[in-house]
Amino acid sequence: MRKFFSIAALAALALSALSCTEGDKFEYGKQVVFMAGTEENPLVKLAVGDNPPATYNIVVSTTGKVDKDVTVTVKVSDAEALEAYNAAHGSSYVCVEPQYLDVPTTTLTIPAGTASTDALPVTLKDISFIKNGVSYAIPVSIASVEGTDFEVLESSRSAIIRIARTMSFNALSLDDIGLYSEFEFSDDKGVSLEQYTYEIKCYPTNLKSDGAEQICRLCNFTTPIDGVPAGYKGGQNMLRFNENGRPWRSLQIVTPSGGDYTTTTLFEENQWYMLSMVWDGSTYQLYINGEPDATTLTSDQTTYFQRIELGMSWTSYGSSQSFAGRICEMRVWNYARSKGQIQGTLCGTDPASEGLIAYWKFNQDSGTTFKDETGHGYDMDWTKSVKEFTDGGGYQSNASAASHIKWVKDEINVCSE
Repeated sequence: MRKFFSIAALAALALSALSCTEGDKFEYGKQVVFMAGTEENPLVKLAVGDNPPATYNIVVSTTGKVDKDVTVTVKVSDAEALEAYNAAHGSSYVCVEPQYLDVPTTTLTIPAGTASTDALPVTLKDISFIKNGVSYAIPVSIASVEGTDFEVLESSRSAIIRIARTMSFNALSLDDIGLYSEFEFSDDKGVSLEQYTYEIKCYPTNLKSDGAEQICRLCNFTTPIDGVPAGYKGGQNMLRFNENGRPWRSLQIVTPSGGDYTTTTLFEENQWYMLSMVWDGSTYQLYINGEPDATTLTSDQTTYFQRIELGMSWTSYGSSQSFAGRICEMRVWNYARSKGQIQGTLCGTDPASEGLIAYWKFNQDSGTTFKDETGHGYDMDWTKSVKEFTDGGGYQSNASAASHIKWVKDEINVCSE
């Protein structure tokens, strides 16, 4: 971080130099050339609506005035720069190809006596190539500089212009407790997870107040009803808000080891939250909207996945431990995703992503089958869901749960990348 702050200071000095008298000299380390706006982070944002064009203005600056005209050549759609950024940050941005862009020139001039070029408009003119769940970026790099001995600042050589869209979507309402049930996949779909990332996006509307039965059970990623196959470890990842004795509006996760992860974060009503539970083989970490919660666990959380529970489906507890709100974007990955990867897929992910086992967007407007977008066969036909109606009574068919499915789409269901 020290390097970034130093660069920002250099940039500020360059700006202040513009207002000083001609005789002023600023000797603050080595003079450099850099992409303006990338001093602290090369990732910048281009907001794109449903109807392009959308334009980002590139400016190349120096940390001091140049004494003669300087020619800067930039490279647009620099795939190598994007590849390096992805590798360094664990992201998976896809490069926008030049044919979808309008760039009037790739040669810029820093006029003598100044410290920056005029703005170069980089215009996204067509978004027909965009696939839902794929993150895109336009990498623009300084390719060469002529007419000065100022060096290019490598950490600010490139601007990674990420395409940020605002999208609306359908979601599944969990307001009706009659929906609460469990779905077990066939034995050939069971999978042992030495590492994993479980994800679900939720929108709580009533986390209940003090004095009421507070528990709000959201969901459970869990093992087969009849137990884990011999030779494998198992356990659940069960999510519930307001567990007895825990802070109100905290989230508790009952983990595969039987451990207890209670968030430091306290949740608010009427907000969307992407919850990402990550086990990397040594540390269990929850990310909330791509940011790590302060709590961590280190005990073994290896598990076996074969079943999904929505809400609280045990006997009569559904009503007392109900979750009021909505869900979407439920996923199972077979590896520990990084912070950068999680942040890049808050609105959706490519169903063909490597390591993605199952993916339920819940982005439907009808039907009783929750579709697995990956094509791996993890569709959940809710007419074939099950629950335990009485304590110790064993699991029985709960086909009627499908009649309680409610799809919702309104101004609440919006995601901005």
